[in-house]
Amino acid sequence: MGLMFASKIILSFIACLLIFFSSIDMVWSRSVEKQEILAVLTLNVARFTTWPEQTFKAVEPILNLCVFGNNVVQQSFEKINKKVINNRTIHIINLSRLRNLHQCKLLYLSDIDRNKLKPLLKEMQSYPVLTIGENMEFIKAGGMVGLEKINGKIQLTINLPNIKQSDLVISSRLLKIANIVDYPTQ
Repeated sequence: MGLMFASKIILSFIACLLIFFSSIDMVWSRSVEKQEILAVLTLNVARFTTWPEQTFKAVEPILNLCVFGNNVVQQSFEKINKKVINNRTIHIINLSRLRNLHQCKLLYLSDIDRNKLKPLLKEMQSYPVLTIGENMEFIKAGGMVGLEKINGKIQLTINLPNIKQSDLVISSRLLKIANIVDYPTQ
């Protein structure tokens, strides 16, 4: 009887572990999927963005896309590395610290503390760097483009005054499908 009881406990424990790890895998998988979708959307936003010509070196047809986020976020952007848009090759730079941002033409920020976000975005306004984040809080803090899941769909929100302040131009075709807001950087 004791052996049978112990076997049931072990089987129950194994079943719980299997359920636990399978649910983690499902959540992680959905997280990876979400981040891959956001990476592709970031690429598409870049396709409809124009930077001032003096932003790029004439001999270097590269568009540096800097990514700040966890490993899942950074790995999801690897799939768009080396893609070509507007005659420029995307070069992904994974950031572990928010330094040397002058090399970025696009800056994707994920999971950054709001106290660090506001001063960073204010500083970035003086450069032609397109800032992209994952929610409305990012936009309210002074970000330029927000990609947020609302009712099962990704909502594109564009903070147009901040884009204009950085001398960037967003295509009217993209503006037609976006939610346009006006949250000036304070």
